[in-house]
Amino acid sequence: MSDIRILFVDDDRDILAMVEQYLTIKGYDVTTVDNGVDAVGIVKDKQIDIVFTDYKMPEFNGLELLVAIKKYRPQTEVIIVTGYGSMESAIQAMKFGSYDYLQKPFKLDHLRMIIDRISEERKIKDKAQLIRKIARERHQYGKMIGLCPKMREIYEVIDTISIDNPMVLVHGESGTGKELAALTIHENSNRKEGSFVPINCSSLGKGTSTQEEIDRYLADMLSSVNGGTLYLDEIATLSAGVRERMLVLLGDWTGDIAQRPRLIAGTSRELDEVIASGAMKKDLLDLFNAVFIKLPPLRERREDIPLLINHFLFNDPPAAKTRIYAVTPPAMDILLEYHWPGNLIQLQNVIERAFAMGVENIIGPDDLPEEIRTFGKISQMG
Repeated sequence: MSDIRILFVDDDRDILAMVEQYLTIKGYDVTTVDNGVDAVGIVKDKQIDIVFTDYKMPEFNGLELLVAIKKYRPQTEVIIVTGYGSMESAIQAMKFGSYDYLQKPFKLDHLRMIIDRISEERKIKDKAQLIRKIARERHQYGKMIGLCPKMREIYEVIDTISIDNPMVLVHGESGTGKELAALTIHENSNRKEGSFVPINCSSLGKGTSTQEEIDRYLADMLSSVNGGTLYLDEIATLSAGVRERMLVLLGDWTGDIAQRPRLIAGTSRELDEVIASGAMKKDLLDLFNAVFIKLPPLRERREDIPLLINHFLFNDPPAAKTRIYAVTPPAMDILLEYHWPGNLIQLQNVIERAFAMGVENIIGPDDLPEEIRTFGKISQMG
């Protein structure tokens, strides 16, 4: 039984009987009425999702009904049914917010197609709204930490691509967490039971000289992923020979399509610069550019710094004899002011350094590295 509620309005009772019988047999919740005035009352009293209305009816025509419905229930979709040959009425109705129009005599299958299309669109819209709601409430996705708007947008993208498995290009400065993002994408896809294999492209294919050796090396690497995800870090450093052979091997894949690895690439260089320098050809960029994720540097998401520090202190602390529970307000001010050229990795190193130095209970300004303290003093002077 469909949860879509339908109202069909027509002054021809034979049409109403035919439509009601057909849609009821097909499992739809349908109500029929033979005039516009009663239709408005039903829309006011009940949550109707779709209204089909004849255009030309006595007293209260379809266009007037459309306007009234949009006043009381803006989310209700209205389809104008016209049998009078002119497109002007349908065009006019579309201007007033009609979802579509249906011309008499119509096939019942066509009626059903419109209903199913609206139903699918609503499911997609509802899913998108749910994803956005979850993303707004989310401060962590897998091991990715952050509640700033840019991170929430990334969580939403990862949710959206969790089923379709498109190629993904992750861009971000060094230390922003590109591999972590790739791992999160993998672990939230239907390939999560497969391997996640990170490869540094600067070393990929080293020691191979002939095309045969390169092909064997790449074929073994692609097969080892076993239908999982291959993450190509710093793809702009991939040599021309390896790049060309990889494109050929992926294009000519003859094995089980389910075993073909999903590819995610990462780069810290600006794409325009990479292409202009010739380090990456557009054909390879096109392969990964189905989905593009840009990770923000830490200096653009300072509101996440306390959250990240808390994570490094409690969820991912290094092995140490001492425990650290907090950061003093003066130390936190310095950390929030710092520009973080090393991004997340640098922040994590600061916390790990405090553990290594034997700091107990709380991190103060004197427990921070000298370059960060100096930056803080300069900022205060400015």
